[in-house]
Amino acid sequence: MKLHRYFLLFAFIFTGLTATFAQVPIGQWRDQLPYTLCNSVTEVGNKIYFSTPYAVFYFDKEDNSVTRITKISGLSDIGISCITYNKEYQTLVIAYTNANIDLIKNNTIINISDIKRKQILGNKTINNVYFIGKYAYLSCGFGIVVLDIDKEEIRETYYIGKDGSQVNVLCLVKDDKDSLFAASERGIYKAWSKDPNLANFAAWKKDAKIDSMAKYNTMTFFNGKVVVNKKLTGIASDTLYIYAGGAWSRWDRDLFNPVMRLESNSKYLLISYNYFVKVVNTSLEQVANIWDYYPGNPFPQDAIADKDDIVWVGDTYNGAVSFTIATTSVQHIPMSGPLTAKAFSMTCTGNDLYIAPGGRDASYIPLYNAPQVYHFNSTNWKNIAGYNSPVINLTHDIDCVAIDPFDPTRVYAGSYGTGLLELKNDSVIRRYTESNSTLRHHTSSDTSDIRVGGATFDAKGNLWVVTSHNNSCLSMKKGDKWTGFTIPIVNENDLGQILVNSLGQKWIQMRYGNMNPYSILVFDDNETPENPGDDKAIKLNSAVGSGNIPGNIVFAMAEDKKGEIWIGTEKGVAVFYSPENIFTGQNFDAQRPLVQQGSYVQYLLENETATAIAIDGDNRKWIGTDRGGVFLFSEDGTKEIYHFTAENSPLLSNRITGLAINKDGEVFFGTDNGVISFRSTATPGGDSNSDVVAFPNPVRAEYDGYIAIKGLVNQAQVRITDISGVLIYSTKAEGGQAIWNGRNFNGSKAHTGVYLVFASSDDGKEKVVTKILIVN
Repeated sequence: MKLHRYFLLFAFIFTGLTATFAQVPIGQWRDQLPYTLCNSVTEVGNKIYFSTPYAVFYFDKEDNSVTRITKISGLSDIGISCITYNKEYQTLVIAYTNANIDLIKNNTIINISDIKRKQILGNKTINNVYFIGKYAYLSCGFGIVVLDIDKEEIRETYYIGKDGSQVNVLCLVKDDKDSLFAASERGIYKAWSKDPNLANFAAWKKDAKIDSMAKYNTMTFFNGKVVVNKKLTGIASDTLYIYAGGAWSRWDRDLFNPVMRLESNSKYLLISYNYFVKVVNTSLEQVANIWDYYPGNPFPQDAIADKDDIVWVGDTYNGAVSFTIATTSVQHIPMSGPLTAKAFSMTCTGNDLYIAPGGRDASYIPLYNAPQVYHFNSTNWKNIAGYNSPVINLTHDIDCVAIDPFDPTRVYAGSYGTGLLELKNDSVIRRYTESNSTLRHHTSSDTSDIRVGGATFDAKGNLWVVTSHNNSCLSMKKGDKWTGFTIPIVNENDLGQILVNSLGQKWIQMRYGNMNPYSILVFDDNETPENPGDDKAIKLNSAVGSGNIPGNIVFAMAEDKKGEIWIGTEKGVAVFYSPENIFTGQNFDAQRPLVQQGSYVQYLLENETATAIAIDGDNRKWIGTDRGGVFLFSEDGTKEIYHFTAENSPLLSNRITGLAINKDGEVFFGTDNGVISFRSTATPGGDSNSDVVAFPNPVRAEYDGYIAIKGLVNQAQVRITDISGVLIYSTKAEGGQAIWNGRNFNGSKAHTGVYLVFASSDDGKEKVVTKILIVN
């Protein structure tokens, strides 16, 4: 099966600084992927292509630009294992770990999904790609697949193991005697490349002249010799072997260093070890050794030498790096992005997005992920980790972030096991534990085990922090003063995220289980934190009169603009329409919105696990699910507006871990495969028009997207006229933003000229006029 897509390229010019992004148009996507882990490199003319598990990008040596190719611009998948270029047929092959294949020819992506779709038991990973003429030999987890890149079709499949069994082939090359060498997890297999029946397993023989049970992970043909690496485990050293004159000989280099990849061209053999790269000439003499990136230590995955004698390294932690052999100069190719694809939780204030990549498992046990926080200001990424903020190294599992609403440069990050961090201007300035706060430890004997399950600010700028598995579970920080709250009914159960609603109530996620048949804790200090005598607390579950929560596990909570509390569980979505009744004795039970589906009426997402909820500027509900992607529903949840999946959109996965929306209406989707965003139509609206602007402006002839008018009063009435006052379009703002497709009522594209935008509130008290220039 072949699918052709033309793709768009997103480029920026390398100036030695971090890459920047243009403002994303309405209805468009952009990736928020890590580009620090580069696993494959290949040369395409004057461009050097790199792959990460999530995307491909290339560096143009002529203009120093970097261009990304992602699922947004047409890639069919994520999980890239390697890339290789066929110069004769001008084709880039992108291979995926799930056996999917993309070919890029003349700015067109051709997807070949035959192997991915085929029912093959076992490992289907494509480990490596090797060209012989127009054929790409794919080293796969089950054998070898031959792809005709000219006809864009699978030609043959070789099962080369005993009696046609599967073999995990890791690499393949051909020597100058037309012998094929297939390196595998169990020995090296050989065959004659001109054998007309290579699909017959009998054509492949294990090479008995070398250890036939060892693992050989990488191989290349260089200067008339086959070079292969014997992969060993533990403290044992990898060993390089050379095949020449019909025999193998051992070629030891740098004992006790694992070899990641072997690459070669007509002049150089490149050996990517785990901590450095060696460059060897045709006499097998070392001509360069890349030990340092100045700054940064090498952790190479792959390295090639181009036609200009420049070595290009794809690194685990440093991304793309170049090394000029003649001068030994090093150049970093900056790619802005988070350090990893993990997103346990996400938080937005204004246009600042923070990602907490740590977390805990379903049993509320720490995962011991590296302590990191990722900050995106809508233009650049800043990653806070041990290498640039040493205090963070004292922690692990950052699972939540709270942004000070009155000082967005001050941020608090909760660690599930080591307390709370305070950050200022992206640097950790202090850590809060039992010694300097009211935070309390897990009921185990380890007093340092402070598991922060959630943190947030209230409307007055007070920080509220939840600690798990103790009754002194809630703390408030006002300025520099801490106040602790003990809630006996918690009964030392596990607690997670916290929501402080407009009534001042604290809604706290509880872990449901055999020891705790409750899902939510609601606490109210009556706005008198110094007086525990008037505190109130209640636990909610699925019982009528006690919450009527559908299901048992609450994954998400959000307050909408009407003060209603929306929750997501393993049985869909429910709404507390009257949270003010929680402590009055009146009915407050959650209700499930009903949705019309054809002739049937059903509960909203009743067959989905709702894992994340976010409210946009027009009070619409974005809901992420565990397996079904992302939905956008109307304000009351009865009308579906969008349903994004990995199959019908650039969404990276259907498993959603978090949602966040910035002030420009850009919606960030956290998935188990990374973060991606979509520029939606709604933004928060205020009580007055403020800094009203149109984007883009001017509107060029080549632009065919939506024009946004933002900064409007909430639900503003908008009229657009030409310069003579003729009305050509009218609409209503979605929150604080109105959109126009640049066409009149008849659907014709507006002519070149200046257009006036008149916006006013419903009562006519708030009015504003702005202009849009259209150039066709």
